[in-house]
Amino acid sequence: MRREHVLYVTLETTIGMAINAILSMGLAYAMFEARVPMPADSSALLRDIGTQCFIVALASVVVPTLLTRRRCHGGTIQTLERRPGWERRAGWLDNLLLRALLIAACATAIGVALLYWAILPQLAPARFTISVFVALKGTVGAVVAFAVTPIAVHLALGDAAPIGSHT
Repeated sequence: MRREHVLYVTLETTIGMAINAILSMGLAYAMFEARVPMPADSSALLRDIGTQCFIVALASVVVPTLLTRRRCHGGTIQTLERRPGWERRAGWLDNLLLRALLIAACATAIGVALLYWAILPQLAPARFTISVFVALKGTVGAVVAFAVTPIAVHLALGDAAPIGSHT
């Protein structure tokens, strides 16, 4: 990857982290301040965060991929060339829906496992205030975007599919 690609991936990742953190916090505040009960036990928190991980990961693949494909085809940024044989081995990754679902499922599985074994034992969800819960949701949104967006943008930089195609 050239310097311009590294800067582009960094910029897209930073923007994605900020947007996902703000959206996650805003939605959590809007829902739970409106007297919807906050997750009070570990299993409810796990379901809530798992759903958030999937949605954030899906958005962190679809939106940057579409934007990057548009910029590559418009000449704003140069595409990356794939190594010989890449298409034969991983050509199915050009299908955006399949790519997004696969990456989102993997990110969700890893995120939920990490939450379950490493983070959840240290938390007491029943004692969460709205501000702690909103901060947790913002952190989760930013971390998932941080993990997923660079992968999605890097793959999109190598896409050969035109924007108008059904991939």
